Amino acid sequence: MDKKTEQKKVFLDIVQQLRQLIKIEKIQAGEKLPSERVLSERLGVGRSSVREALRSLELLGLIETRHGGGTFLASTQKHWLVEILSMFILEDSKKGCRINATNS
Repeated sequence: MDKKTEQKKVFLDIVQQLRQLIKIEKIQAGEKLPSERVLSERLGVGRSSVREALRSLELLGLIETRHGGGTFLASTQKHWLVEILSMFILEDSKKGCRINATNS
């Protein structure tokens, strides 16, 4: 696997792990997520990878970052279409990884 594909996989894995963390810890809209440092320690990945995953979730409107205040889960009611699309994107990416692995 080349380096770009590996980085993409790490990024997608972190996004999936963050989604699981939100479900497991029952974080509600408006509640604060753990800090980048805490997330990187808990997930066993670098802070830059966590930052990239958080940035993508913010661009999708699923989280909100407040300068000096932390990262908060956004209201999913406002972004239900984005949530559905993100699930399809993540699912398609997982299928692509499996296809690439079987073709190797």
